Amino acid sequence: MNNRIYILYHGSFGELVTEHLAMSDFASRIVGLYDLKVASVSLDEPEKDLPEDIPLCECDLLLVLGILPKAGDLVPIIVERTGAKAVLWPIEDPNLIPEGKYSIEGELKKKGVHVEFPEPLCSLETSGNEQVKSFVELFGKPKFELKVNAKKKVIEDVKVVRDTPCGTASKIAPKLVGMSYEDMKSFEDAVAQMHDNECVAYMGPERPIMQQAGRLLVDTIKEAIPNIIDC
Repeated sequence: MNNRIYILYHGSFGELVTEHLAMSDFASRIVGLYDLKVASVSLDEPEKDLPEDIPLCECDLLLVLGILPKAGDLVPIIVERTGAKAVLWPIEDPNLIPEGKYSIEGELKKKGVHVEFPEPLCSLETSGNEQVKSFVELFGKPKFELKVNAKKKVIEDVKVVRDTPCGTASKIAPKLVGMSYEDMKSFEDAVAQMHDNECVAYMGPERPIMQQAGRLLVDTIKEAIPNIIDC
């Protein structure tokens, strides 16, 4: 399914993912991009706070990235005006969880609009919804194919089968070439550090989303090591 994507974004995470998707082969699916800077929305008449310059293109999937908590009340309005069939709204920072999250979710579901709040976005592997599934086939939980020298326990080539939405997997992949995995603990620590240098997800101790994303990346690389193609 070549579904049409509209991206609402804000902040460092939103900018990072939007830029990566816009520079990828996925770009042809993107019908609209908008930096939603709104910080406050009227509870009684949220329509009045909808920016006048926002493009409201028809789309199938609305991707919401890093908008401020009080701007969430604009999402059902934007969904209605763009005709979006599904909303993918990742939580990469607990400080940006939308106010009225459950009421927004309920409102969208009443309109027949599917909504998901993955935490983090790179943990998403599949979906029962066709619009979300079409996105996750290309971007979501990372997937690699490795070619190694099994005797020396050295990685010789890396292919990214599915990239992370922020591009961390594709940025790290070339750096894995030539690395030894003989000492697995040292290998894991090195990969985790590479991840943390790229990731902009929240890293507080009470909700360690960055660490969760890093662990996920390390584990997917480790899982790919046995699936070797010897030279």
